Amino acid sequence: MDRPMSDQSEQPVGRCSIDILNDCIPMFEALRDPMRQQIVVHLLQHGPQTVGEISQASPLSRTAVSHHVKLLEQAGLLSVTRAATRRICQVRSQEALDMLRALVAALESDLGAHTCERD
Repeated sequence: MDRPMSDQSEQPVGRCSIDILNDCIPMFEALRDPMRQQIVVHLLQHGPQTVGEISQASPLSRTAVSHHVKLLEQAGLLSVTRAATRRICQVRSQEALDMLRALVAALESDLGAHTCERD
C-alpha cells in the first residue's frame, strides 16, 4: 500500500485503464478490512473527527484506530490535520470518487472499443 492515490483531476486524456486500476489498488486494499470500512463510513456520517473521537465510537483501542487511520491516510482515503496534540481525520471522498469515476470511464471505453472490434 505504498502508492497513494494520485490526483485524478490532472489525469491525461486516454490514460490506460490498467494504469488507473493500479492507482486504485491501494484504496481497494485499505478498504478490504471491515474496521477500516467502519471508520470511513463513521467519518462520512459524522464529519471530521479526532482519533480519540473515532475510538470512542469503535470497539477498537485508540492505538488500533490510530493504526487504521494511518493506513487509510497512506492509501489516500483520509486526510489528517494536526492541531496541537490532536489529529483530525477527514475522508477525502471527492478524490476517491474522482478516481473511481476515471476507472469506470476507462473500463467503459475499453468495453466500447472491444465491442466495436467484434462488429
